[in-house]
Amino acid sequence: EEEEEEEAEEESDIDSEEEEEDIEEDICPQGCDMSIYESVLELRDKRLDMEEALQDIQKAVEELKKTHTKLLAQEKQMAKEQKATEDEIQRFQTEKQHKLNQVDVCFSLRLSQLQCMGDTNTLPAHLDAHVVFTNQRLQQLMTRIEELHREKQEVRVKYRQLQKDYTTALKEKRHKVKDIEDLRRKYEDVQMLRFGQIVDIDRLEAQEPSKYVNELRDRVKESEVSAHEQIQAWRKKVDDANTELLRLTQENTQLMDQIASLGSMQLTLDQALNSRVTNVTVNDAAPTQQRKTKERERMKQLITLQAKEIATLQAEINLFRRKGGHIYTTVTAQRLDKPPAPANSNPQQGARMVR
Repeated sequence: EEEEEEEAEEESDIDSEEEEEDIEEDICPQGCDMSIYESVLELRDKRLDMEEALQDIQKAVEELKKTHTKLLAQEKQMAKEQKATEDEIQRFQTEKQHKLNQVDVCFSLRLSQLQCMGDTNTLPAHLDAHVVFTNQRLQQLMTRIEELHREKQEVRVKYRQLQKDYTTALKEKRHKVKDIEDLRRKYEDVQMLRFGQIVDIDRLEAQEPSKYVNELRDRVKESEVSAHEQIQAWRKKVDDANTELLRLTQENTQLMDQIASLGSMQLTLDQALNSRVTNVTVNDAAPTQQRKTKERERMKQLITLQAKEIATLQAEINLFRRKGGHIYTTVTAQRLDKPPAPANSNPQQGARMVR
């Protein structure tokens, strides 16, 4: 009962763990393709089904072993009872023959049919101490005596030969036992060297999987190979997409370099224009206020555009950092080589340089 309770507790713990794992596995991980995730779940379900089938097979094997042990015990008990019955029958037959031999039997004989085998060869007055039997039986007894002498001589010869064979076999047995002990020590040393402990070969053979289990394992291997091929195909697609992304990023970088060169040219032109505009004197304050308003609006738009471009550049920088690369473009080189812009320079020109 205690073992059954422990097994029930273990099964409940296993079920609770499996439920927790199922709850965790119901959510697809981020960045994983749904088809790959579903194929993995399907393969995992197949593996669980195979493990359950294997457990059922092992339970059936254990039950068959128990039944076989019970039948062997019953067979031994029946053989023991049969031997006891046969011994009892033999004792009964012996006792019956002994009782029959004690029964007196009377029959009549003529004097011419009798011959005394004594010293005088004459018939005595009383035959109480004599045994009556036929001449044929007497000849058989004499022949049997000679046969017994011959058999006795043959048995002596066989006994001597058996003693010699026994001595030889005993010596061979000692040598074989010594060889077996040497091989056993070597075998144990090899097992300790390879496994760190003595391995029971009989137990391993008893736990050898059946044909059905081998078929299930072959199916699992085939499913794993198919899933591995699918994963390799998806990885190839991901690599192709990454290569295309890298190409587009390089093109975008070239375009940014062109924009930076155009921005530097525009900066030169704006500086020349500003140098000419400073020589012109305007007395009207209204147009100046209007230009300031337009310039303020343009600066707001420029700041918004510049913020978007900064966010784009930060995203590209993060992308390259994930790949382990370093960013060094002509824009960065121009920032390092050129001095900072003066305070009265055009903000749009500075924004273009940042681009």
